[in-house]
Amino acid sequence: MEAPLPARLAPLRDALLDARRRRATVPADGLPLPHGDADAYAVQQAVADALGWFATPGPRAWKVGAASRDAVPNAAPLPPSAVRASPATFAPRTFNRILIEGEIAFRLRAPLDVAMDAARVAAAIDAWCVTIEIVDPRYTDMDAAAPLLRLADQGLHGALVVGTGGPLPSDVAWTSLVARVRRNGEVVRQTRGGHPLGDVLFMLPWLAQHAAGRGMPLLAGDVITAGTWTGVVEAFSGDAIDVEFPDVGRASARLE
Repeated sequence: MEAPLPARLAPLRDALLDARRRRATVPADGLPLPHGDADAYAVQQAVADALGWFATPGPRAWKVGAASRDAVPNAAPLPPSAVRASPATFAPRTFNRILIEGEIAFRLRAPLDVAMDAARVAAAIDAWCVTIEIVDPRYTDMDAAAPLLRLADQGLHGALVVGTGGPLPSDVAWTSLVARVRRNGEVVRQTRGGHPLGDVLFMLPWLAQHAAGRGMPLLAGDVITAGTWTGVVEAFSGDAIDVEFPDVGRASARLE
């Protein structure tokens, strides 16, 4: 289960809660720094508990990522109110800053556990689909915020728009997948094989162990988004965003 929040991190929890409640940002400078991932996850959980995100049921969507294939991944459960079906519309002042990432997510058909090999992981996936993650930092100086501060802030998550997809192919050409981001109809980013980790399925057994250890096991119907293929594209109020992976599907969002 989740470790209790160390007392010294209470000011970080309170600052993040204040930022979310006011839809504002707080300076990262001067906030207590988590000593490791476990501290950051304790802050995540303390914020979620205070806001009642996962009281009933638990999270139905997660984000997972890793700095490299040799690094320990990191993750955040996503608040249900911030997970939307495409096409999604967001009201004015929903976000502090709007940073768009084109991603691929996996919807589970069966519970996932750490003992699964690659074939069983693939068999547990009902579909892959295109997602738009909106990164929305609670820190005024996001670029100066330490990685553990970012992790404590749910990985800087703002919203996830879940788009179309289909059955996961048995032979995905991960290094050849094309992704396009359109802003107001114009292509502003296109990549081929843009995810630095290639086949991202290797992170799913780790996430299964991590989620179960936090008392929130991965279940059928859960959605797992696994990092950006497009890098980050800034957007603004009034923009219409469309992300397309021609081999997978598309997702769209309107920012009013």
